[in-house]
Amino acid sequence: MTRSFQTADFLHRPDVVFVLGDILDDGQNALLEDFREDVGRFRTMFWSSAPVICAVGNHDIGFHYRIIPQLRQRFEKAFERRPVELLEFSGIQFVLINSMAFEGDRCSMCKEAEQQLGVVSLRLRCQRALKARTEEEQTLPKECDAVDFSRETAFSKPIILQHFPMYRLSDEACNEPDEAPADEKSQPFRGKWECISKEATEQIMNTIEPRAVFGGHTHHGCYRKHRNGVDEWTISSFNWRNKINPSFLMVSFCPDTLAVYKCFLPNEHTVFFTYGASGFFLLLWLVWQVARRIRKRCKVRFD
Repeated sequence: MTRSFQTADFLHRPDVVFVLGDILDDGQNALLEDFREDVGRFRTMFWSSAPVICAVGNHDIGFHYRIIPQLRQRFEKAFERRPVELLEFSGIQFVLINSMAFEGDRCSMCKEAEQQLGVVSLRLRCQRALKARTEEEQTLPKECDAVDFSRETAFSKPIILQHFPMYRLSDEACNEPDEAPADEKSQPFRGKWECISKEATEQIMNTIEPRAVFGGHTHHGCYRKHRNGVDEWTISSFNWRNKINPSFLMVSFCPDTLAVYKCFLPNEHTVFFTYGASGFFLLLWLVWQVARRIRKRCKVRFD
């Protein structure tokens, strides 16, 4: 993975790198010292000159029922994250979401996430209103008086980044080169496990009004268009342990448009074949060299 990431980073020179969760393998069970070691290993493996922004996944802090304040707080401290936050890069706005914080049971983490979702929504509405005022000389709503516009950029509809995909019944409608195997595509999804719940999906969609959504979690690729016209990409695993054909997305964002390119790592079977073929030809070369030397010695003795 290290070599694959560093090669992709060197070739494409991204402005920002987003890792959509499951950074750690067993973060919910790791002791503090092991957690720090894993975080250090991740930063070494996925180092980039561009900012590396990490969403939180269930393997990092656990599914909702397993999360305790210590697990959540140490991840948020290590990666400087919050349950919901608005980020801006080159004039493009992203909303980073903790998928496990939308269980809907009014736990402290969920209440904090809903509060931050409301703050982000207000800022986006006011940015939209500010753009309209600039274009049509309209007045700002009263609720925008509390918003600081000193560092605001031009409004563009945001991009949602999260670990879980939005609610869907299954992967059956997915049609991607890295989609789930045929025997898995029809398996039903459980809200809050394989995807966020239907209620949370509607809440986030209605509150943020995104133009696109990117998620992961399932280990398999998928593209779908929601009924409200929002495009959603589910990114497959970047790890050969989870998938024989790992991939990543390279996305070009503009204020009103985006272009998505799917990039594949070498197929695991191709890697094994290359190693096997290289080893076989190396062995032949060694045998040829040994045979050549033996013939040469025999010739000298004969002479």
